[in-house]
Amino acid sequence: MPSSFRFFFVSLILFLQLMLRKIFYLSILLLLSVHVIAQNEYFLGEPKVFNGGLILGANFTQVDGDSYYGYHKVGLNTGGVVYVHLTHSFGLSMELLYSQKGSRGEDITGYQGANGTYVEKYFMTLNYVEVPVTLHLIYHRFDVEAGVSYAYLIKSSEWVETYQPVVIDPVLNRFNTTDLDYVFGISRRLYKKLYVNARFQYSITSIRSPDRIPLGYGYGSAGQFNNQFNLRLMYLF
Repeated sequence: MPSSFRFFFVSLILFLQLMLRKIFYLSILLLLSVHVIAQNEYFLGEPKVFNGGLILGANFTQVDGDSYYGYHKVGLNTGGVVYVHLTHSFGLSMELLYSQKGSRGEDITGYQGANGTYVEKYFMTLNYVEVPVTLHLIYHRFDVEAGVSYAYLIKSSEWVETYQPVVIDPVLNRFNTTDLDYVFGISRRLYKKLYVNARFQYSITSIRSPDRIPLGYGYGSAGQFNNQFNLRLMYLF
């Protein structure tokens, strides 16, 4: 190979190596710049990385496996929430709630009293401390959620109003101290930091086994399960 051609060939290779090195470093710099810009937009924009908030609303509940149906029991659903926004579209939340559940029922009996046909009334009240953990998909003003909720029973009561005495033993007819639910819901921004949330929950595990249900007040052989809809307002800081 002539010396002049060899010199040209070596020079071309060195030039290409230098250009490739510069392109490589420039690419790295551009990628880092895009990452920093995206990160800055993420942290400075809405939603924030972390959000805390307050919740106030109502549970509309029934218990599947008792001898009544319908969401006639209304209870309080209140507490706090912490959101972690993984991206603008995906997030994770954990709540700490005081949640009232249970059942209400009425039956018209065949008993004829002094005031006519007797209406039998049934009351079940279950008060829980509850910790829902849900994943969120955020789209414009809407937030769709799914997850699980762990609840610890702090107080329960159960009684019947009827013309014949019904004995309910707090030990023999006791409820399980824990409840595990699956959760589905949707939220919508109403105004600035105020949101409305609608949610459905259902027990994965029974809240009471069939052998502990008062005689005549159970249905089926699987036990009893919390079944509820929630309607709540959330204010996020």
